[in-house]
Amino acid sequence: MKILAIGAHFDDVELGCGGSLLKWKSQGHDLSIFTATESGYSATSGQVIRSSVDARAEGLASSARLGAKLFEGHLETFGVEFTERLNAKLLEVLQDVRPDLMLTHWADDTHHDHKQLSLASVHCARNIPRVLTYQSNWYVGHGSFEPRYFVDISATYPEKLELLRLFKSEHGRAGHRWESFVDAQSVLAGIKAGVARAEGFEVIKWRE
Repeated sequence: MKILAIGAHFDDVELGCGGSLLKWKSQGHDLSIFTATESGYSATSGQVIRSSVDARAEGLASSARLGAKLFEGHLETFGVEFTERLNAKLLEVLQDVRPDLMLTHWADDTHHDHKQLSLASVHCARNIPRVLTYQSNWYVGHGSFEPRYFVDISATYPEKLELLRLFKSEHGRAGHRWESFVDAQSVLAGIKAGVARAEGFEVIKWRE
């Protein structure tokens, strides 16, 4: 099976579905990742908070660890918009990969880049048989994330943490909050799925 994971920034897919990608890779599936933005950003003062160079290097290290082909959109961080420019980039990647399964951000994510990318990727996925959405942050919004498809990541969870630790430019800055989030998230999803740890996904469509 050919699997494409779509994320707005370098680290999003690792947060939202890294354990599943590791499991699917161990089963011999073909992985690809599309990262839409340069992922670097600065404070209003101009001080660099995350360097795009560092973010890309971390993304390359993670995709190499996953054995995934990396596609880059080179859009400005916080500047993702549901436009034909983005749609064209996505369609190019979809044409190249021809995935059997696509994963993207869930539509009610409060992060602007995440939400816009979710809308565009689902819009472009009309010919893809299976589309799932993942949660990559804990922010509360108007909607709630309601997973109905679960992947047992009990065996790959330690490797997921190793992937996240590659992103020192972001997760190092944030301390251990992201690890605390994925720890709690995976246990809760595991309880729902009847396993030790899981990743949960909302189902947009699932066609055999």
